[in-house]
Amino acid sequence: MNTLLHLSIAAATQPCRALAGMRAAAGTMRRTGLMVPLFVAGLLWAAPGEVRAQDADGQMHAMSMHGTALYPPDFDHFAYVNPDAPKGGTLRFGVSGSFDSLNPLITRGSPVWWVRGLVYESLAYRGKDEAFTLYGLLASSIELPDDRSYVTFTVNENARFSYGEPVTADDVIFSMELLREHGRPGQRSTYGRITQTIRVDDRTIRFELGDGSDRELPLLLGLMPILPQHAMTVEAFNETSLEPPIGTGPYRVARVDAGRLVVFERNSDYWANDEPVMRGQNNFDEIIYDYYRDETALFEAFKRGIVNIYVEGDPGRWLSEYSFPAIASGQIVQSTFTDGLPNVPSVLVFNTRRPIFADERVREALTMLFDGPWINETLFSGLYSRT
Repeated sequence: MNTLLHLSIAAATQPCRALAGMRAAAGTMRRTGLMVPLFVAGLLWAAPGEVRAQDADGQMHAMSMHGTALYPPDFDHFAYVNPDAPKGGTLRFGVSGSFDSLNPLITRGSPVWWVRGLVYESLAYRGKDEAFTLYGLLASSIELPDDRSYVTFTVNENARFSYGEPVTADDVIFSMELLREHGRPGQRSTYGRITQTIRVDDRTIRFELGDGSDRELPLLLGLMPILPQHAMTVEAFNETSLEPPIGTGPYRVARVDAGRLVVFERNSDYWANDEPVMRGQNNFDEIIYDYYRDETALFEAFKRGIVNIYVEGDPGRWLSEYSFPAIASGQIVQSTFTDGLPNVPSVLVFNTRRPIFADERVREALTMLFDGPWINETLFSGLYSRT
């Protein structure tokens, strides 16, 4: 089914400034995992032509899964951000549930997911207006041959952890080995496909990738989070801890109220403030994630102005429960739009390895019994459509 994003924004005491700030910070929200383009109507989409990412020495500023990078090596900023966006203010998200860990890189515990992206960064950063292209972030240059049998990253000489320590090749190798042995299953599988790791020098690492048949692997390595070797141990990494983590990202954990609240503060000395991939992003001084035990409590907090943004997932509530005073007064702006991203399917999938589903006539009969139009009208107020 095609789904719409139902977005409600609570304006602050100065609505115009609040909404302008939210538009400027949409890049930050993308990085934190809220895939909602708040400023769609205000975008000025540039259309730079395709460029070759590789120079005469084989060094690239970007790498793509298919084709070539959209932006040239000397690009100044992404077309979808405002490079002169003002900085300041606080953005408060509401989250349903709880947490007991600030480590989203292990399987234990219920983590604060936004540590990844706000605190931990990668060698490369994903462009949002391309299918799958990465531009150098912690890596100032990338070398990737046509056969993809290896990938080489050169660490940006300006890259620093939040307290000023430079990022080195040893941090990259340490991170890969730690995540390969103790990270989440996807990381273990991905980094386990590296055939050899070569430390070329203090800032350069080469990963040998066999015959290069896994064409996605170099990009997945570019998205690997980088951890500080000198401030991390295997024992500490494996623990569900509320100790503020150390990373290279634009934010630091400023305050934690166990299970209820996490406050990220913008690092004014962030090393990549003037890097093209970060220019115009990370604009709020504070980003707060406020946790609520259930969705009803979260929605009530939004209605009272405690939470700034609420993404509605219930079509029925969208039509029947948005008549409260803050809507009428304009303090909350209600908006519906498509986001242009591939939709998460809502479908029936039959396990044809089971004999009961082997006959396609059985599968067809069960599908015909599913009254999609009635369910759409009755449960979802007719807001969904078939693909």
